[in-house]
Parts: sequence; structure tokens; C-alpha cells
Amino acid sequence: MLGSKAPVNEDFALVNQEQGIHVICDASNKAGKGNYASEFVARQIQERLVHANREMRDQEISYQGPKRLQKMQESVLSAFNEVGADFLKLGTQNSNFAESLVSCIAVWVNDRFAILAHLGTCRAYLYRSGKIFTLTKDHVALEGNSEVPRVISRAFGPNLGTPDLLKIEFEPNDILFLATDGLYEGFDKNGILRMVEMMLNGENLKPLLSQCAYSSGDHATLVQIQFPAESTGSVLSASERIQLVSRTPLCRYMNYAEQSHMAALCQIEEFDAGTILVQEGTEGECMYLIAKGTLEVNVRGQFIVYKKAGEFLGEVSLIQQGKRTATAIAKDRVTLLSLQRSDLREAFKKDIELEKNFYRGMLEMVLDRLVEQGREIARMKSV
Repeated sequence: MLGSKAPVNEDFALVNQEQGIHVICDASNKAGKGNYASEFVARQIQERLVHANREMRDQEISYQGPKRLQKMQESVLSAFNEVGADFLKLGTQNSNFAESLVSCIAVWVNDRFAILAHLGTCRAYLYRSGKIFTLTKDHVALEGNSEVPRVISRAFGPNLGTPDLLKIEFEPNDILFLATDGLYEGFDKNGILRMVEMMLNGENLKPLLSQCAYSSGDHATLVQIQFPAESTGSVLSASERIQLVSRTPLCRYMNYAEQSHMAALCQIEEFDAGTILVQEGTEGECMYLIAKGTLEVNVRGQFIVYKKAGEFLGEVSLIQQGKRTATAIAKDRVTLLSLQRSDLREAFKKDIELEKNFYRGMLEMVLDRLVEQGREIARMKSV
């Protein structure tokens, strides 16, 4: 929908349902020529991802499960880097690109998962179970000049940076929305929820979007990606995984998008009663979160404690390599989420905020344990 700020529409979006690749861009240009920059970035990103998708389909056996998602993530990052370099070259040769900054979101959907890359001030929203969640963080820096309260800190242009990368696991009936700032500045999250409800009821959205564009004064562009209603067949739904992760002290300072990313990094594992999951004295490579069932924890053959649903073990192995200090045995059939140290480190390389919030939670968890140990020692001395 057209706004009144710019003489031309500087938004551009491409949707390729067959390939599962969707791109939305929004440019800013002092000369009002951002439409050239938006279209260039969107088409170049999509072209590279379509090519990467076709290559993976030709090598289907080589890229299955986690390997496929890792390859998708690498391809998306490579596409942003390559297009960013080309865009900078164009800025020195073509006046239409010289002073342009382009915000961009690219989403590559595969089965029930998606890789999302984000630069700038476009936003991604997830509608799930009647609620709206914001998945992206605006890349802006505050300025002292009141006339320009903020500037884009990362976008295609001179201030190109590494995009935020997010792995999303969909649930049946999820809807992912990609929006330019003209849409979300026109109304808040409640307005977006109202828009979703209208859409689900089959109502015409044009009047609401027109109102939004009028309120913001900017062009408003929306891309909708709806996941089908069929069950994924997963033992644990995406919401159950995120809820389990959110209850872990390590993730207490993470927002919904970061907790979703952590949950998507985890693998579901099931074990029968009597299975030894962790052996004392062996090298630890992962942490376990218990979704269902009970684990019996022993040290030197002596029973210590039962770990039940909602609890976790092996968290130290996420930050350092070392020997397991206890043995954990499945008391009954258990369902776990396992998080590998190597996967977590790779995620940290691409998202410094995720790393910062993880270690903040880790530090507070350690301090809580030290305080509790101090109280226990004081109680023992008083006896």
C-alpha cells in the first residue's frame, strides 16, 4: 500500500512458493530512488538461494536433516555477503545506488523448518496459538540529533554487517509475516494481531493496510507465509521445545526469538528404561533437557538424585570440554532434548546477543548455586 513520504515505492518483495524462498526489502535514499536498490537486492538474494536450493535437491542424499539446515544457513550467509559486496561496488558506479541503504529479510522454508536472515529495519512476526511474537531486532543506533533520532546500523550499503540468522521450527497453523517499517509503524503488535484475525476470517485487509500506510506515511508491504494445518508428527511440538528451553536458567534472559533458536538447535532423543545416557568419567559433548520421564543420577555407584521432566544435566559441557562427573540412567522411557556444544558455538558466531544472554544466565545460575552451597554449609555447621 502506498504512503506519502516518498514519491516512489522503495519497498520490494519476491515470493517463490515452489522453492520456499521469500525476500522482502525496504530502501532509504535521499534522492528518492531506493526502488532500484530494493529490487536489485531482492532479486540477487533470491537468485542465489534458488540456485543453492536446486544444488541441494540434486544432491539429496548428501544433505539430510541437520546437514541440510546447516547447508541452508551457510548458503543464506554466503548470499548476503556476495550481494553486499556487489551492492557496494554498484554504489561507486551508479547514482541510483550511491546513497542507498537497504533493509532485507530472506526466508528459506524447508519442510517444517526455515532459515531467516535479517538486516536493517524490516521485521518478522510469528503468529502462533492466538499470539504474535516479534522474531527480529531492529538494527538501529540512536543519534544525538533530535531530527534524526536513529540511523540504520546494519543494512546493504556502506554499513553492511553480518545478518542475524534464525532457525525456525513451524507448528501446524503457524503464520510468519515479513513487514517493512511502513506497516509496523502504522500500528502496534495489537494491530498486527487484528490484521491476522481479519485474514483468518476471510475479511478484506486492504482498508486496514491503507489506514496503516496513511498513519505511518510510508509504503507498507507484507509477505505472509502460512504453515499447513497437518501435524508435523514430531514427538515434541515447537512450542513444547521452546517452553522447556525457556524454563532453563541458561535461557532466562533470552527473548522469544532467541529461545526459539535454542530450541531449534536441540535434537529430540528417546531412550528406554535402563539406558545409560551419561557415563561418569567419559568426555561430555552435550547438555540434556528432560521433556518426559525420569533419570537416576549416581556418583561412584551411589544414588544422588532423580532428575525429572523440566530439569536438565550436563550444562557444564556446553562451555568447556571435560569428564562427566556423574552417571545418568533412564529410570523409565524418557524423551530428551540434546544440545551439542559445537552447534551452540556455531550459533554464537552468528549472534553475539544470543551468546551474551546465554553467559549471563550461566553466570547467574552459578552464583545461585554458590549461594545455596553457602547456606548448606552454614546449616551443617549449626547442627
